[in-house]
Amino acid sequence: MMLTTFLLASSIALQPSLNPLQDPEKELEEKVDAFKDLVKGKENEPILIAHIDGFLTLYAESFDRFEVINEDLELGSDNSKELKKEKKALEKRMDTIASSVWTVFRRKKVTKENMDVWKAASFAFGRMHIHGAEYLWKAFEDKRFNRDVEFRSLCTKQVGYTKDYSQAEELQDLLDYKDILVVAAAAEALSQFGEAPGAVRLESTKQLVKKLESYHNSSMDYEDTNAVRDYRTIRDPFVKALSVFTQQSFRDPLDWTRWWNKNKKDRDLWRDERP
Repeated sequence: MMLTTFLLASSIALQPSLNPLQDPEKELEEKVDAFKDLVKGKENEPILIAHIDGFLTLYAESFDRFEVINEDLELGSDNSKELKKEKKALEKRMDTIASSVWTVFRRKKVTKENMDVWKAASFAFGRMHIHGAEYLWKAFEDKRFNRDVEFRSLCTKQVGYTKDYSQAEELQDLLDYKDILVVAAAAEALSQFGEAPGAVRLESTKQLVKKLESYHNSSMDYEDTNAVRDYRTIRDPFVKALSVFTQQSFRDPLDWTRWWNKNKKDRDLWRDERP
């Protein structure tokens, strides 16, 4: 009976509104309430994941409209007052959606089923742009996952997919993190920032080149099997990110260092609009 109730609640919450006159904020409130009830329940993980997918669809619709409004405002729309009001409402709506998805982390016990839900939430946050990174870092720092390097790596990688370029410094700091899988994930995340402002691309390239050479130099001590393993783990994601930022293709870390020393002061390469 309990499962049937949850299935019905989820079905209602995930369905698009059949009434075009229904208040969208009231509709969202109902979806959030149904979702929070599901979080408190048991053995309903597939339904929770479906609900997260539904929230992501709502977020994407709001974000698309948010971007259109920004463009209209930049072009000097005659209806700027109403657009700003709508933009503010959309920001609140997107924040509500993201914070609602975060409630799945209220589940305390680390089980395979809960991990499936938490991973689904992390993937969703990676598609929530300016609202996603905050919750990905909260999950990353959660003490429950101190020893779960794979989950922390997933959270790190998803930060890149937010395309929130203000997160670049945090990702750069992780390029010499204690767990090499997180280091590789940070480089993978940075590789998603190819359209970032020039200053972000410049500093990211600097850090990647420096760290790549450092890991390479350590790996030259073949008796240090950990150093060799670490270099092999980070090499491809580092090279991928560097290629994205520079539009160059090298395998040898020394070639990257030579290129960097030659081009780091080239203003045309690091202007905001890609050459």
